[in-house]
Amino acid sequence: MKGVVALIVVDNPSLKVFERFQKEIEPIVGEGNLSMNASETIAKGKYARLLLMGMPTDRSDLEGNECSVNLSFQTEAFADGIFAQNDAYDIDNAIHKCMVGMGFRRTFGPEVLDNADSRIKRVTSRYSRVYTGQLLGETTET
Repeated sequence: MKGVVALIVVDNPSLKVFERFQKEIEPIVGEGNLSMNASETIAKGKYARLLLMGMPTDRSDLEGNECSVNLSFQTEAFADGIFAQNDAYDIDNAIHKCMVGMGFRRTFGPEVLDNADSRIKRVTSRYSRVYTGQLLGETTET
């Protein structure tokens, strides 16, 4: 009788990425002024958003076991006021340091994109990396 073979799937690290994003970016934008939800209402002042764009399999075997995935996020930095565009770029710079610190590389941006409210400036960047189960700076539990 053959034993049961378990399918190996690389975990979805979205919440781990958001926790580190929150820890590093919340002091800049203010408590509660960030989310992972595209439909979240933007607060006045400064705001940041992290959106999962996808996690397609990068490498796998014929049995469906995943060796690695290509993890991608879009980040958005919002600001309003007299120096809105400068503030949005400052937030984006902090986001860039955070994302690079987790092993991501920028694949798009930073670019100022239109926003529904023209008084609010939005700087968007996209990041991607091959993920095999561990973010940079994470320690493995033994």
